Amino acid sequence: MAGRLGIIADTHGDLLGWESAVRAWGPVDLIVHAGDVLKPWRSRPLSNICGKRALAEAINACGVPVLIARGNCDGEEDEHMVKWPMVEPFLFLWWNGRLVLVGHGTDFSEIRDRGLACEADVVITGHTHVASLVREGKTRFLNPGSASLPMGRDPASAALLDEEGIRIMTLGNELLHFEPW
Repeated sequence: MAGRLGIIADTHGDLLGWESAVRAWGPVDLIVHAGDVLKPWRSRPLSNICGKRALAEAINACGVPVLIARGNCDGEEDEHMVKWPMVEPFLFLWWNGRLVLVGHGTDFSEIRDRGLACEADVVITGHTHVASLVREGKTRFLNPGSASLPMGRDPASAALLDEEGIRIMTLGNELLHFEPW
């Protein structure tokens, strides 16, 4: 599979975060969501949440496949609202000759060990709401941050994988980090 992958995590029902990420990516061939899709986070102000149903409808209508790793806040009701299955604990994909492992990351040591054992090129997680890109051996560990409620110093963010490398970007399309392949 060639092309561009939009990477997002921890939307927690925030339609505006989803729409901003879609605009920042531009055309993509596939979207990977690292979990916590619809359920608002317990401390998230409800004034910025457009609702689970609105985000589910946007995901269902986005025009490209969406691979979703089930997050710790994703329930059975959430999975019934989106047309794409929420997979747990991990999902794998083969993209541009690279093995990509995706999981929410609630137990980071488990997905880290699995990624290193299978020699994944990229391991994508969410959960922390902190954007990061770290290399261990040949494996890159990517957390796109949260499109809804970022933690740490960086703003709301998402990531893009393309033939050039991995980008973490703000939802306003400002580059936070780039690592070439």
